[in-house]
Amino acid sequence: MTIEFQYTPEILQRAHELHYKKFLPLRGKLLLFLGLLSAWAGVLLLIASQGKNLWYGIPLVIYGVFAVASHFYMKRNIGKRAYAKLSDYHDPMTIEIDEDLVAITIRDHRNEIPWADLKKGIITDQMILLYPNDKVFFIFPKERFSGDDYTGFTELVKRKIEKLS
Repeated sequence: MTIEFQYTPEILQRAHELHYKKFLPLRGKLLLFLGLLSAWAGVLLLIASQGKNLWYGIPLVIYGVFAVASHFYMKRNIGKRAYAKLSDYHDPMTIEIDEDLVAITIRDHRNEIPWADLKKGIITDQMILLYPNDKVFFIFPKERFSGDDYTGFTELVKRKIEKLS
């Protein structure tokens, strides 16, 4: 089967949210937890000292608010940031899928990935992510498949990839 595909910030946003949710659930929220902890410690310090430790309590609260705001800003814009970094993938690509390999063609460059090189994957009702290693994944959104091709691809992935989430 063959699909035509082009990365967009929206598709990358959905893919990265899924990636972090499945494989790095705490790492994606570390800044949020530290921000909440800092703000809470600052509030407790201000209450316990009855306003005498303003130079310690207020910066903790400000840092906490800044960290929480940064977490939500970065979480909301991860797709745009990833799209900017992947400048080689802005062009449309053709993905050919068969029993032996997945071939990705961008402009004149063809990258063939044997199924044995794909270590793990994530299957949802809207998207499939396939991983050659822990940090890199290939995105296959359902809306790019026609007819029952997505169901067929899902079955092929289940047969070829051992570690699925």
